[in-house]
Amino acid sequence: MKPSLFEIFKLYFIIGLQLIGGGYVIYPLLKKYLIEDKNLLTEDELTDYLAISQCLPGIIALNVSIFSGYKLRKIKGAIIAVLGLLLPAFLIILLLANIILTYQENQIVKYFMFGVRLSIIVLITSMLYDIFKKIINSKFSIFIFLLILFASLYANISPTFLVIITIVISFLKGVNND
Repeated sequence: MKPSLFEIFKLYFIIGLQLIGGGYVIYPLLKKYLIEDKNLLTEDELTDYLAISQCLPGIIALNVSIFSGYKLRKIKGAIIAVLGLLLPAFLIILLLANIILTYQENQIVKYFMFGVRLSIIVLITSMLYDIFKKIINSKFSIFIFLLILFASLYANISPTFLVIITIVISFLKGVNND
């Protein structure tokens, strides 16, 4: 059964309230609310939306929300998901911007920001672990992963070019196996 537009707004508003730290943090939140709690998406769909969103221009969390909202209720679902996701951030930033900018040298604010940064690392690592288990499942995928990882770390190659190389290699491997 399709969720109502209000339910989509409410889910993404709740996610937006918790979305501290950037685009990748949305993965564990969407996994919890849309897959585990509501069974509205599959983990494969969410992983695909994240992968595609990473390759597109724009904000990753916003792109993933557009894809997942569209899956739930087409154009209206995408629009409502984006509004629900963005509204908490807009309101919170509006309320906190002056406070944080005024007191950024305050030790309590520094402790707060340190805690936020640490929690973001945990959320991103959790998301990477989930995706890694799903995608790195053969000798070929391990080889490609290590190849692209070392190329990104040690060669001066554009991330966009690395994505294109990975897609071409995967396509050629798939074509040769068919």
